[in-house]
Parts: sequence; C-alpha cells; structure tokens
Amino acid sequence: MSRLFDPENKFWNFIGKIADVTCMSFLWVGTSLPLVTMGAATTAFYSYTMHQVRDTEGGILSGYFKAFRHNFKKATLLWLLEVAGLAFFAADLVGVWNLFLFLGGLPAILVGALVLCLTFLFLGCTFYIWPLLAVFEFPLKKLLTNSFVMAVGNLPVTLTLALVWALAGVGCFYLSGVFFVWVGLAIFASSYFVDMVFKKYTGELAEEEAAWKQKQEERRQRRKLQKNKML
Repeated sequence: MSRLFDPENKFWNFIGKIADVTCMSFLWVGTSLPLVTMGAATTAFYSYTMHQVRDTEGGILSGYFKAFRHNFKKATLLWLLEVAGLAFFAADLVGVWNLFLFLGGLPAILVGALVLCLTFLFLGCTFYIWPLLAVFEFPLKKLLTNSFVMAVGNLPVTLTLALVWALAGVGCFYLSGVFFVWVGLAIFASSYFVDMVFKKYTGELAEEEAAWKQKQEERRQRRKLQKNKML
C-alpha cells in the first residue's frame, strides 16, 4: 500500500507527465496565437515530450523557450510549407468531390482514391517532421526526406498516429473550449510511437546529423578564412 503513494511510483510519474503536458498546452496556445509561430511552438512542444518519453525532461519554461528560439526559423518555414500543402490538398479534395457529384463513375473514384492516398501520405509526413526537427539537427531537405521515409516505411505506426490525431480531433469537436489540451495530449501520445520509430534509425540518423554538422563547421571555417583574407 505504501508503494501506491510513493512519488517514484510509475503511476504517479505518468500522472506528473500528464500534468506537465497540460501546462505545456497553455504555453503552446499562447505562443501559437500569431499563427505564424505555430510551427516553432509545436516543435518546442515535441522537444519537451520527446524528453519526457526518455525521462530526461528538465524545466518546463526553460526547455520550451530554448527549443522555441533554437528552431524558430526552420520551424516557421516548415509551418508555412505545411499550411500551403494543407490548402492544396483541401482544394483537391473539394475538386474531386465536385467531380464525383457531377460526373461520377470509375474515373472519378480512381482520381478520388489517388488524391486521398496522397493526402494521407502528406499528413503522415507531418506526424514525423516536427519530432525530427525537435530532436535532430538536419537541413530542410533532409527533414522532408526522412519524414517521408519514416511515414512510408512504418505504415502501422503512421496509421496509429493518424488514429491518435483523429481522436484528438473528436475531443476538440466536442470540447472545443480546451482544444489545446487535446492537442497536447495527442503530441504526448504521439511522442511514444515516434520514439519507437526513431530507435530503429538511431545509428543512421546520428551519422547523418554528424555529417551535416561537419559540413556546417567546414562552411563556417571557409567563411572565416575568406573574411580574414579580405581584411
């Protein structure tokens, strides 16, 4: 019985993580209000929850805003690309639906199936790209490539992540006043599944990250030499 009230008990440890996620949800919605900063806010959220999964989380405020500032530029660019992609596929789905209503038949069904598959693939990539940005130092092109490889190569996990976010969507619909808490819980739950996928690619991702950092360092050294020559 005494173990039930032990602070180190796994149950209470998990409850503590949920409480931290709830607090983080308020931070997320506050820093996402300009909308253009939603990418950086989401990356910072994933940065904290990925540490939670590995039991290496630190302070909420310091960890969140450090990740927010560090990934701001790249996350904002990715967010703008994601918004453009969502708008593109939403327009395609509306167009396919109108095509089906006016023409119907097998061609409309085939086009609709193709658009649905591409839309799901796009959404699948978004499930991985934010955690990738939060955990690894990759250029934009590598982030996009790795998210695609993970979404396609781990289809059961991708489908599970889709279910997690669908349930969060249902929660947002019925309890829209606390939608940000549902988003936070979805990010927290997703982090466990994404971490499982990351472990499959640990060596490969670490090598890619080290190679990219080395290239960046070489570029800095060349720029420094050029500046010295100019002086």
